[in-house]
Amino acid sequence: MTVDPFNRGKHHAAVVGGSLVLAAILWVAGYSLPRIVAAVPWFLLFLVMAIGPVTKLRPSIRRRYSGNFPLNWRSELGIWFVIWSLVHVGGVFRFMGWDVVGFVVGMSAWAFAATVAVILAIILAFTSNNRAYKFMGPKAWKWHQSHGTYVMFWLLTVHIYDQTFLRGGIPPTDLLHILYVATIVVVVGLHIAAFVKVVSHYREHGRYPGSI
Repeated sequence: MTVDPFNRGKHHAAVVGGSLVLAAILWVAGYSLPRIVAAVPWFLLFLVMAIGPVTKLRPSIRRRYSGNFPLNWRSELGIWFVIWSLVHVGGVFRFMGWDVVGFVVGMSAWAFAATVAVILAIILAFTSNNRAYKFMGPKAWKWHQSHGTYVMFWLLTVHIYDQTFLRGGIPPTDLLHILYVATIVVVVGLHIAAFVKVVSHYREHGRYPGSI
């Protein structure tokens, strides 16, 4: 019997539990429900984006733990990112009286970026399973998921920029806005550092690390 590398029940339970704990912390900190529902998926996406470069910088993590940890958590984190994001989008439309057409017609740049990101996230979630993995093949599936996630992250960064700087002021004073900026800086820093390490390994050994 083949072990399903995607969508483990324990992982889903842990991600849901962690999401609710984060939501509770933000609630106690005084944030409104709409802002909480917007923040939780962003931090889930942050984890998805950080896991890859962390394993490149510290490959000993994967050797120390079994089951391809922590890479084997990205599917569940990504799926719940999508679920929380859809709840957030539903809340936005409800606040607007469900005027979807009016939203699309008067769409700002940040709203357009967020909308495309959500559509892309749904596609990625529906292909985050064994059936899509076997149909596409390992390399194409990885290319599809990785590039899609990067595009989605940068589209949502435009949304974060609008909320943090254009609406929040420069410099941002809201703690949640500051955390948004910090996560973006951390993700960019991790990916640059991982890229430099991979290139350095190639220059020294004439080949890429085994995980590439």
